[in-house]
Amino acid sequence: MAKTRTIAKNPRKDRKNYFLVDASFIAEKYLPLESASSKKIKVRIRECKKWWKEIDRQITEGRARVYIPDVCIAEAFKVLAKKYYSEDAFEDYQSYKKAKDALSEDVTIPAKELKKQSRHIRYHDLPTTRDVVIAVDRFYEQFMKNKKNVGVVDLIIVANAKYLMDFHDSEKSQMHIITFDKPLRDGTKKIAELPSAYYPGEDDDIFEKVFK
Repeated sequence: MAKTRTIAKNPRKDRKNYFLVDASFIAEKYLPLESASSKKIKVRIRECKKWWKEIDRQITEGRARVYIPDVCIAEAFKVLAKKYYSEDAFEDYQSYKKAKDALSEDVTIPAKELKKQSRHIRYHDLPTTRDVVIAVDRFYEQFMKNKKNVGVVDLIIVANAKYLMDFHDSEKSQMHIITFDKPLRDGTKKIAELPSAYYPGEDDDIFEKVFK
């Protein structure tokens, strides 16, 4: 049976969406649209921003939660640095610093906020635990059997998705992996225990088709 390939715009608050995102999807949220070096990349950045606008709205309304593996947070800063130093994606250092600062503000939680009884945490970081590491090996074999070559960080993402479903009672229909890695996106379609993955910017995963 084909996986459902849509995401609810207004889920019930007791059935919220859980988004598990990769480093590139995080980083490209902060890229200026004019930095795109081709029409294809411009479409991808535009779609990325549309997706984030919707995800952030759902977070504010208590209808969604974003999970980011800790290695992806580190990788996102690396992506921004590469865009500045190697790809001239920023006009100058100030625009690059602005992007870095915005990312840092989103993923950092001040101690004052953490001490509050009612805390508002936009993005939840996920540590790479023993259970996740063990699952990486198993999922690597499954992706390779389906001829999808994915990296360790991608495997950590899917292992975290499985961990959240198994130990935090997050149902597969509520879990959504967002990635700019095609083998990861395509490989999840062939592994029944994994939730749907999306690649914003690809024809099948444009905002209007996915969010209903």
